[in-house]
Amino acid sequence: MNSTMAARCFVVLVFVSFLVMSVSAIPSKRRRGSFSTIKQLNRKGPYIGLITVYSPEEEAFFRSGAFKPDAKHPFVDLSGRRYRVGKINGKKVVFVRCGVGMTNAAAVTQQMLDLFDVTGIVHFGISGNVNDSMSIGDVTIPKQFAHTGLWNWLNPNGTMDPADVAYLEVGSYNVPEGDGVNLLGQIGYSTEQLFSVSREPNTAVSLWWMEVSQQWLQLARSLEGMELEKCVNSSLCLPEKPKLVVGLKGATSNIFLDNAAYRDFLFQTFEVSSSDMESSAVVMTCLSNGFPVIVIRGLSDLAGAESGDNAIHTFGSLAALNAAKAVLEFISKLPGYNSPLQHYM
Repeated sequence: MNSTMAARCFVVLVFVSFLVMSVSAIPSKRRRGSFSTIKQLNRKGPYIGLITVYSPEEEAFFRSGAFKPDAKHPFVDLSGRRYRVGKINGKKVVFVRCGVGMTNAAAVTQQMLDLFDVTGIVHFGISGNVNDSMSIGDVTIPKQFAHTGLWNWLNPNGTMDPADVAYLEVGSYNVPEGDGVNLLGQIGYSTEQLFSVSREPNTAVSLWWMEVSQQWLQLARSLEGMELEKCVNSSLCLPEKPKLVVGLKGATSNIFLDNAAYRDFLFQTFEVSSSDMESSAVVMTCLSNGFPVIVIRGLSDLAGAESGDNAIHTFGSLAALNAAKAVLEFISKLPGYNSPLQHYM
């Protein structure tokens, strides 16, 4: 290779290296800009953290018109999500849509607690109805949640872990009953491991039921009897007026439940009334960090117990609207901000 060709190659190599470095620096510059904005916003805190899941819930929340965006910094973009900053009924809030599933929910909750000056988390959205005494359109504010997707899945003759809180014999659902061997075997329901600021580092406790903050739950009881929407539109209404119930139990797993038999198993085994894909992740993350948390969910469907298509496609928007109404009412009743650690557990 002659000197002229070598020089050209060197120039090209330097240019490509500079281009790669410039492109890779763009995300870090954006993050620094976001962190600078958050620092400014935190000087005006504290805030109430609001976390919902997907766009229909977000649309129902903002359609109320109660959210008033911050004049200078109405939002901050971080990790692919938009954190919206403003006020509701004079209370400062930070709102974000986390996305579906427990991983998204836990990641966003931890990010909000780490970066924003929040006093606690209000998590809301829609969920499946597992309790026949509840109806589509109702709103549930559970007292506790279980992660019902942490399984030990064994062979048919496998030995179950005595620490598991419940068992599901897949073969018991054979039709006709007892016909042959079901190779899917058995499922044992395992507890979570809770690491907490209230304990020594790296020491976890086994936890099945994750409780929301008792002080906030007590305040939420004042919402019972509030007016909820009955109709999706002028031609589509529920047969009965929806109600808001405080103090039931909820189940969470990375499963969209649309199966009548498993719905019945969850209710009979754990006495849960709702099933969703995020709540226990939000609650556990808040418990781990020592922050108050409450969950408000509108019931959008019967989790597989209805005939025909899942009712979420018909009544999901109504359930989201009723959940949003309950959130706004709850925020209006919050008396003020206290130290997060005062509300732990």
